[in-house]
Amino acid sequence: MLSGADTRLIVGSIRTMDDDRPEAEAMLVLGERIVALGALDELRAVTPDGVVEERFDGVIVPGFIDAHSHMQRAGLKALQLLDDGADAETFSAVMLADGDADPDAPDWLGDTPPRLDDRLAALSRVQPLLHAMGFTGVIDPAVTLDELAGYREAHRLSQLTLRVVAMPWPQLGSPHVPDIDAALRLLDTIEGVTGDGDDRLRLGPIKVYYDGEGMKGQALLERPWSSDDHGVQRLSADEFARLAASCVERGWGLGVHAVGSRAVEQVLDGLDAAAPASVLGPLRCQLIHAYLEPSPESMRRSAALGVIASLQPSIAWNNAAGLMRRLGDRAVPVNPLRDWLDAGATLALGSDAPYFPFDPRQVVGVAAERRMRGIAEPVGLEQAITVLEAVRAYTRGAAYAAFAENSRGMLRAGFLADWVLLDVDPTSCTSAEFAAARVLRTEVGGVSVFDAVTTNRNAQDL
Repeated sequence: MLSGADTRLIVGSIRTMDDDRPEAEAMLVLGERIVALGALDELRAVTPDGVVEERFDGVIVPGFIDAHSHMQRAGLKALQLLDDGADAETFSAVMLADGDADPDAPDWLGDTPPRLDDRLAALSRVQPLLHAMGFTGVIDPAVTLDELAGYREAHRLSQLTLRVVAMPWPQLGSPHVPDIDAALRLLDTIEGVTGDGDDRLRLGPIKVYYDGEGMKGQALLERPWSSDDHGVQRLSADEFARLAASCVERGWGLGVHAVGSRAVEQVLDGLDAAAPASVLGPLRCQLIHAYLEPSPESMRRSAALGVIASLQPSIAWNNAAGLMRRLGDRAVPVNPLRDWLDAGATLALGSDAPYFPFDPRQVVGVAAERRMRGIAEPVGLEQAITVLEAVRAYTRGAAYAAFAENSRGMLRAGFLADWVLLDVDPTSCTSAEFAAARVLRTEVGGVSVFDAVTTNRNAQDL
């Protein structure tokens, strides 16, 4: 029997992303979880007396999860580059301008590394800005030990309003972690392994770099960039296979930066040798980026092995013109989302924030329209996906990558009440309409973390 305390009846147009019940008129929430969804009359019948109906104009969808966001580094940049009253739109513009001015600009401008207090301040600064875009969670894909300490301290202090999956980055190849054995020793010092944690902070797979950046001609390609230049290989195939086997044995999954076709193929070889799909899947192993000439066979293997395709349309938006100058028509299908989906892979969308555009409305628009920076016409339209498919990859797909397929990514009884209110319907709107959508409200665990009316009122009072 429900009690009136902590019970809410939320009424509106609800798009659940749940195939069993794609739409609902109302949602009953108790504390941080959804108790029931369905027709309004049905839910009224089971709602305790005295509970006031909360009506929302707009469309309620699951909260967005950025599957590849360096959130803590974004917060450090925000601390240094944003005025106190800057909003989310200004934040996006400033981060883009910073990247344009110097793609390799440092995240922290101080003479000494950021302290723990700086990291806590960074998280406090950046989380409200991301909530204003509709985010309820992120996967941070390269977390140093200092960054992990920041996340854990914020969690201890109940300062994480976003749900975070932290992927430890052992910085393999750096002076203090020069080889695989050193990386394994570092990983052995971390409390926990992949999947450990709770609904607010969880450890993800480790981050490994297999090749380099596409725009620098470093992606490891099967067909050469020119002459016999195939790109940069940071680990040999044998080294990676040993690393993968050792990590899996310890309980760590791997998220591997692999931009080019040869890198993708060799990473899959190493993962396949390390463990079967029944092990790789639960560890949420990922191919990260995988946007330059991945083969159809690699895509099918990724799906069969349970290896997630963690892809970022905003990177293609930024890089397509430069890649086409270097590779010509070979770059037209850059970031082939349609082929990845059709191959049956689990697609988790993200942005690589703060280094590329990270507002999900813009990123979904790029995925659906294939309009790239500096190019007049759409590029490779055969690789476009629909608005709804992109939103599903930002919710259900990303939730799977975050070990949360049974608690987030959909609005369903028993799931966490993480949702965003939009002024468009992603099941029927155009990509242009979605890109121009307003985020009206964001809730995490049934708690409001962004309200456009309140935010606008506060801004007018400044």
